[in-house]
Amino acid sequence: MNLNKYINQIIEGDCVEVMKNFDDEVIDLTVTSPPYDDLRNYKGFVFPFEYIAKELYRVTKQGGVVVWVVNDATINGNETGTSFKQALYFQQIGFNLHDTMIFRKTNPIPQIYRKRYNNEFEFMFVFSKGTVKTHNPLMVDCLHAGLELNGTTYKNFSKNEQTRENWQNQ
Repeated sequence: MNLNKYINQIIEGDCVEVMKNFDDEVIDLTVTSPPYDDLRNYKGFVFPFEYIAKELYRVTKQGGVVVWVVNDATINGNETGTSFKQALYFQQIGFNLHDTMIFRKTNPIPQIYRKRYNNEFEFMFVFSKGTVKTHNPLMVDCLHAGLELNGTTYKNFSKNEQTRENWQNQ
């Protein structure tokens, strides 16, 4: 399928069936927030997670990225862990778990009648097919940006014995 006609377009349809029409390794980036844990009724549509994940792997280019934004339902006081199970499945089929981020919601549903904290976030699992080809970091000022090492000690993060070095007089 020639994807040029679909650039900046919305393709309506069953995502698995649509992706089946794509050639192998043609997509650089997928960002999606799929339905999870049957929290909503999607008018009879189902969510065949494993098929979607496999098709995403097939159509993603080497060095391409899939950003999977999900969370878990809480049933009888127990979070399902579905998001983590999905992340592990993506690894099983060949994706790298490149990064795990938190998406902070601006409109969380208050948990005023439950014995839980407000659920103000969703997980953003960033999967890559091989080594990430393109990375555009967000450049945000932070407390330690440009900090010079004057009299500070830093831990040696080796796999073996942990030592501290004083870099003050170096």
